[in-house]
Order: sequence, then structure tokens, then C-alpha cells
Amino acid sequence: MKLKVLGSSSRGNCYLLESDDSVLAIEAGIPFREVKQALGWDISRLSACIVSHRHGDHAAHVKDFVSAGVTVFALPDVFTHAGMKNRVCCKEVWPGKGYRIGRWSIIPINVVHDVPCVGYIIEHPEMGRTVFVTDTMMLEYRIPRVSHYMVECNYADDVLQRNIDNGSVLPMMRERLHGTHMELETTKGIIAGADRSCLENVVLIHLSDGNSDEKRFVAEIEAVCGVPTYAADKGMEIDFSLLPF
Repeated sequence: MKLKVLGSSSRGNCYLLESDDSVLAIEAGIPFREVKQALGWDISRLSACIVSHRHGDHAAHVKDFVSAGVTVFALPDVFTHAGMKNRVCCKEVWPGKGYRIGRWSIIPINVVHDVPCVGYIIEHPEMGRTVFVTDTMMLEYRIPRVSHYMVECNYADDVLQRNIDNGSVLPMMRERLHGTHMELETTKGIIAGADRSCLENVVLIHLSDGNSDEKRFVAEIEAVCGVPTYAADKGMEIDFSLLPF
């Protein structure tokens, strides 16, 4: 199993989980042609796409996925916002309910953002259990036996304050970020309190361009979890294969 990062920022988010026989896309925030290119132009390998919420950097290209015959799993709000409810390839999800996609299984979980938004628990025999959480101020669940975390670490409060003080960020951004995105200490607390008995790696996603510090974030999270930690960047590939324990 391999994780391919096609985009992980406010400019567009998309990730591919690639097994021996199929691919699951997470988020539809980049042009579909880039997804096709990453698949070697063979979209028959793409089992489905799962989407967290309606914002453009996560869902702008949902229509293109559906038009290509790719099943998209998302909250009803995503399809309503895109003006494409009741299409065959539009599968509405509900938090807490499980869904099967070939050998993949997903469970959407509630998170806290300024529009309806979910994270996902994703399982596959080659990968074990992955938790994907983005665009939220917190994660309320302690999920057992997680092999891989893909978790937002958007900003550090001290970096944000420095940017507010020097005028590069408007003061109003503090309240918005505090209520909608994950701060470094929150991410550290989630990983520190997680069941790490099966944990193989942590991937930090959706870092702010101006209010983060990639090297610092990776170092501080890795010190907490004791496993390899990465800051997702376009073009990155990470082994997500299930290790024998």
C-alpha cells in the first residue's frame, strides 16, 4: 500500500491510497486530469473518491470525478452545493455508518468546521486502519488500533500571533482559525492520547502556508508519537503497508 500526495494545502487537496489492485482517492480539490496522470491515465484502477466537505480546496472537482464514472462518497451538503444530487455516482454518507468499496471500508466521523464536515476511518487488508482528519478544530474520538494517521496540523498559535503583530495576518483570522482548523498543540494532544500500539506513521496534512513551521511541526509530533512523521507535500509517496506485529 502506498500513499501518494497530489496536493495538501489551501490551493487544493487530494491523496491517493494505492493498493495492489485498486486506488482510493481522498478529496477532490485538484483538477481531475492531475489525478488521471498520477494513475498513469488508467482510471479503471480508481475504486472511489471520498470527500470531507464542500470547500473548493477539497471538493471543487467533484463533478469531474462523477462525470468520469467515479463514485464519490460525501455528505449530502457536498452534492447540494455542487448542484448534483441524485446522480448514480453520488453516494451520500452519514457519520457513524460504515460503507464498503471493494476491499476498502470507510466510516465517516463528525468533526468541527464552519460547514458540515467529516473525517474518515479507512481500512484495507494491505494497510490496516488509517484515520483521515482535516479542517477541524478538534477530534473527539479515541480510535483503537490505528496504523496510520493523516491529521491536520494547520498552524501554531505563536506563529499566528507573530504574523498578526507584524501585520501580515488580520486579527480576525485568529478567531476563524481557532474555530475551524487544528493547531499544533491540539494535534500533539490527539496523538499523545491515541492508541499507538499499532501506529506506524503520522502524516501531517493541510499545513498553513504562512502560519506553520514544517520542520518544527514534524519534530514535535515525532517526539510525541515515536514513529516516522511526515509533512505532506505534493509529489510525496509514503509506504502505508501493514507491518507484521
